[in-house]
Amino acid sequence: MTIRTASVLFALFVPFAALAAAPAATGPARAARQDLYLAANGAWLASARIPDNQSEVYGADLPASTAARVRGIVDGLRKEQQPAGSTGRKLVDYYDSQVDMAGIEKAGLAPLQPLLAALDAAGSPAELARWQGQVQGILKTPLWFWGGFADFKDPGLNRALLMQGGLGMPSRDDYLGEAGRAMQLRTAYLAYLTQLSRLGGVPEPAQAAQRVLALETRLATAQLPAAEAMNPAMVRTMDAPRLAQAAPGMDWASLLDGAGLRGGGVNVVQPAAARAIAGLMRDLPLADWKLYFRLRLLDASAPLLPAAFRGAHFDFHGKAVRGQAAPRDTHERALDYLTEALGDGLVQAYAARHFPPAQKARVAGMVEQIRLTAAEAVGALAWMEPATRIAARVKIERLKAKVGYPASWRDYRGLEVRPDEGLANRQRAQRHEWLRLAAQSGKPVQAGAWAMSPLEPNAFYDPVLNEINLPAAILQPPFFDPQADDAANYGGIGALIAHEISHAFDSTGSQFDSRGVQRDWWSKADHTAFDAFCARMVARFDAAEALPGARVNGKLTLPENIADLMGLQLAWRAYQATLGGRPAPRVGGRSGEQRFFLAYARQWAVKRRDERSLQLLATDPHAPAHLRANIPAMQLDGFHRAFATRPGDAMYLPAKDRLHAW
Repeated sequence: MTIRTASVLFALFVPFAALAAAPAATGPARAARQDLYLAANGAWLASARIPDNQSEVYGADLPASTAARVRGIVDGLRKEQQPAGSTGRKLVDYYDSQVDMAGIEKAGLAPLQPLLAALDAAGSPAELARWQGQVQGILKTPLWFWGGFADFKDPGLNRALLMQGGLGMPSRDDYLGEAGRAMQLRTAYLAYLTQLSRLGGVPEPAQAAQRVLALETRLATAQLPAAEAMNPAMVRTMDAPRLAQAAPGMDWASLLDGAGLRGGGVNVVQPAAARAIAGLMRDLPLADWKLYFRLRLLDASAPLLPAAFRGAHFDFHGKAVRGQAAPRDTHERALDYLTEALGDGLVQAYAARHFPPAQKARVAGMVEQIRLTAAEAVGALAWMEPATRIAARVKIERLKAKVGYPASWRDYRGLEVRPDEGLANRQRAQRHEWLRLAAQSGKPVQAGAWAMSPLEPNAFYDPVLNEINLPAAILQPPFFDPQADDAANYGGIGALIAHEISHAFDSTGSQFDSRGVQRDWWSKADHTAFDAFCARMVARFDAAEALPGARVNGKLTLPENIADLMGLQLAWRAYQATLGGRPAPRVGGRSGEQRFFLAYARQWAVKRRDERSLQLLATDPHAPAHLRANIPAMQLDGFHRAFATRPGDAMYLPAKDRLHAW
């Protein structure tokens, strides 16, 4: 799935998994006692095949389903005359420019020449810093900005984030690791950099590639490991003078000015990394930095450059990193880019066709039921002291939810779109979006603004605004089915809603109070009890093997694992409350309780290539999907009652060993 991820900071719900085999042919209850994930998904896993141009395939491919709906909207617009300059005209022209491969081939590197010429002209560190600011939105620089978020200490104020980044390989460990995969990826990446240098006309391509790999290795060393990089307690608000003191070496005033962040401060998410990377900006030769940025820009632009660039890009990012055998379909990529650029222009039509008001009202009702259940549950948390429980209940009472789509739509009049400029259109759209976000920094937060596109098949909790976001694109089967009963929907979208609410109390969300202020509002005893619970969670997932010899990082995945466990337990309580003590009807020979858990497990159905699984183990804050289905379910007494588990069953867990989050 495509995500506008704030990683653990704004904990998103993204289903990821490792490969699994089909279960033996048994009854549903018996199969669930051995492996819930396979009981729900085994038949599909046995028959599913991963297309050559993909690294994974989902049981319910929500991105593909959403893309098909979006393409239908664009095709409908094409059938009618769209006035020049209208959003409809821009949507059609933008999409057409992304699939015009003949035009892209003819344009060559011309669309990049303005940025490359400005890079070549940068004759000082200050000028290079300004150039980095001017490519924000287009390129993730070693220190890059991310906008549209409330300030951690003053939630009523918008503040851009400053993040570590700028690596061409997926993770820091790929540069520093000594294991076989890291070595293989480095070899493939060096070949890719050499090819980019040759295609881009860089003298002595092999030597240029070695210089860039050496620079990126220094960058990787300067960065914090993924498991430590997203801790809100580390965040510091700094303006240019404070940054110059705390992280000397970068011309911060030029960087901020080039990025459109004039005045006020930014939230520095990894201060130690910012200091180390700024030092590299000072210590490494300007010529090496300019060479590095040239290749990073070629890499980021390659999908919309001539065929030789696209082929080199696929050989590394597709084959070596993700294990694909063929490149992605051009039209699929074009729809992604269109949604990224002009999403709000599509949402009105999408909502009218695919998420009518009655469905929105039903989901909103489920949110309220789960919120009330959470308020009741938190009041009985044995490991929280009474004063903390009161504050936690207030946090839940103040929690808000954005469901489906916003009340107002973005204006795209300032975005220039030309039908024959694929890469230039994307660059303009990316920069237009960044400058919109940059203009918000230092200003009051707009309560109705959406940080995630309603066309994103995803969801997240924002701890600073204390709200959950449920885009329309996630509100379709298997998560939400308007034709299904509560058993299926509470196991599906209900578990997702509860997952996001639970992020308010995971190892990240618990650092923010009911007003969204980042502060410690727990007692020492609360921390001690919670740390002991977290240690058990980390140990349980550290012991889990995703592939032979490849284990889960329990610390990296801790916030999501906590939210999975808390969310499933909370959704189960909320579902039980809807029954009012009455038995649920049996459907297909299964009780409501069984259908609840099977619906929960069904949302995780995915097959993934080993290369992709290994990449995600190193970088993704979510555990593999079969573990996300099975481990939380094993902790619920209700699961064991529903399927009558007993000692000897693979899913059986003695009551004393079950982890109860609520």
